[in-house]
Amino acid sequence: MSAIAVDSDLVLEARDLHLRFGNVEALKQVSIRVRPGEIHAIIGPNGAGKSSLLNCLSGFYRPQTGSVRFMGGDITRLAPNRRAAVGMGRTFQGIQTYPSMTARENILTGFHNCMRTGMLDALLYWGRVRREEEAFAAKAEEIIEFLELEELRHTVVGDLSYGLRKRVDLGRAIALDPKVLIMDEPMAGMNPEEKGDLARYILDIRDARGIPVVLVEHDMEVVMDISDTVTVIDFGRVIAVGTPAEVRRDPAVIAAYLGKE
Repeated sequence: MSAIAVDSDLVLEARDLHLRFGNVEALKQVSIRVRPGEIHAIIGPNGAGKSSLLNCLSGFYRPQTGSVRFMGGDITRLAPNRRAAVGMGRTFQGIQTYPSMTARENILTGFHNCMRTGMLDALLYWGRVRREEEAFAAKAEEIIEFLELEELRHTVVGDLSYGLRKRVDLGRAIALDPKVLIMDEPMAGMNPEEKGDLARYILDIRDARGIPVVLVEHDMEVVMDISDTVTVIDFGRVIAVGTPAEVRRDPAVIAAYLGKE
């Protein structure tokens, strides 16, 4: 694929996505626009099509019609690993860490798409391999400090609490040096303190690291507190797009999802 051209107006855009599984229409002409420097939440009832949309954005599903554009280029037919290579980070509902490895080792695995040396280089352990390893180690330490994991860097991930394992998983996604980070229900299974910590890290990812975030999340308090834009999906269709305040007042959203306060 040729280099992706930079579009200053949008980082990520889905245009009229239609996704069908047999007789089930998961997405019906769904569009979403993600701008630089924003946290864009996708909400809706269970089964509305939120995770299907994320899977289309990140390449795990291919829509029957419609397109996905990233940094100005069409990536609709690009495989998930190629999307990661050009700057699309992704976390999933379940934890994707390696439980027998330490927190630091897990984060280091996130640099695999950034490696410029090959197997022969590694076997011979030339100078450029050492320099690359040192650069990745330094970046891993920056991520460890950013996520406040300093005292746990050498702890086996399988021994960590659920919330800390999710934080390590986030660190591995950051290691990809993404231009956009897609998160599927990052708060699922967390207690209120863990949710507060993760919300703060998501804000810091946007503010301190300049990475826009797209997230599906069911915790409406978190969504309304940290999001800049909210897209609401119901039965595979977008029924509202706006700021949290606008969406909260939208009659269609109230009827389909939020309910009356």
